Amino acid sequence: MTKYLLANPHKTLTRLVAANIGFDIIAVAFWTAFPATQWSIYRLGFSIVGTEAILAAALFAIALFGLVRRKRWAPFLAIAITVTQRVFSNYAFFPEPANILVQPLILTPNVATLTWSLIVIYFAYKDIKTSNKHF
Repeated sequence: MTKYLLANPHKTLTRLVAANIGFDIIAVAFWTAFPATQWSIYRLGFSIVGTEAILAAALFAIALFGLVRRKRWAPFLAIAITVTQRVFSNYAFFPEPANILVQPLILTPNVATLTWSLIVIYFAYKDIKTSNKHF
C-alpha cells in the first residue's frame, strides 16, 4: 500500500478538494482560450460547461473551507459535488446509457474522471467514518 492510502483521510481529502478547485479553474481557462471548440455532444459551449465548472470550483471552495475548519458537513458536501459533477459530465459529454456498463472496459476521459471521483468519494467516506469516532 502506498503512503497515501495509509495517510490521514482528512488530509488527503483536503488535498483532493483543493486539486478539484484547480482543475475546474484550468478547465474554465481552457474553454475561455478555445471558445469555438464544442466540448459536448450537445454543443453546449462555454456558457453551460464554463458555468458548471465555475460553480463546482466555488462549491469545492466552500467544502475546502469546511475541511480546513474540520466541519462535519464538509466531506458530505465534497461527495455531493463530486456525484453531481459526474452526473452532469455523463449527460453533457458522454450521453450514452451504456457508458455505465462499458466505461470500465475502455480507456476514455470519462474513465479518468470517474476514477478521480471514486477516489474523492472514498476519502470523504473514510474521513466521515474517522471523524465519527472522535465525537
